[in-house]
Amino acid sequence: MTKTLITATTIATLLALPAGAQTLTGSGLGIIGADLRLGFSNQALEGGYVGGTLDVAITDYHGAQFDLQYEERETGGIGRLGTTLYMTPRDGQKYGLSLMLADKNDTSSTYGQVGAAGMFTVAENLDVEVRAGAGLSADNDLDWITLGAGLHWQASAGTRIYGHYDIAEFDEETFSALAHEVTFGIRTEIANTPAAVFAEASRDWLTGRNAADADTTIRAGVSISLGRSGNNQPSFRVSDPMRQILRRGLY
Repeated sequence: MTKTLITATTIATLLALPAGAQTLTGSGLGIIGADLRLGFSNQALEGGYVGGTLDVAITDYHGAQFDLQYEERETGGIGRLGTTLYMTPRDGQKYGLSLMLADKNDTSSTYGQVGAAGMFTVAENLDVEVRAGAGLSADNDLDWITLGAGLHWQASAGTRIYGHYDIAEFDEETFSALAHEVTFGIRTEIANTPAAVFAEASRDWLTGRNAADADTTIRAGVSISLGRSGNNQPSFRVSDPMRQILRRGLY
């Protein structure tokens, strides 16, 4: 019952983000933009997905990005809360420190990750993102380190194409592997509205002692955006190396 209430509260909060942002953007609270995403997956074990991002300007050169996500799964839904406190010293540069906490329903699985991320404009309409972090599972002492990079290309005024690669090392006595994930996606706005449609394809696999074959996941959905993201650059990606570990039932 408690988990049902938490799930319902999370979804209600996410659905309220765009409307709330529209009201609060001009209220002096520092909110500069919000984005709500609703989607689905072709993975047999995955179901619907809801996510929201809120961007807040703390000062003229400091900001915070908050992310709330929930994805339904056959084996229990996963909720994630992420935040990145960042600096914007000049146009085309933002970087900061990140934190992600996650919990899986219907089983004892709570984990977190801390890290750093940066985004840099390297050419007109082209941004490069880099990130690194370390994580720990509170239930089984599984830990990892992770590195990632991404490209964001604003192909036109309403269309953005992006790609990401993340790698994480798990090195325990009972489990040792390198987890890889590659994602390519596209987001295009629906003319004269704050709505957009998106689609992305991810492929993940494990190498090392506990290697596992690659899986491909296709996701698609709609989003509603109001305002803008920090420094007028794309939002930072929330990476989760445990995602495929849990989906494969390894922990």
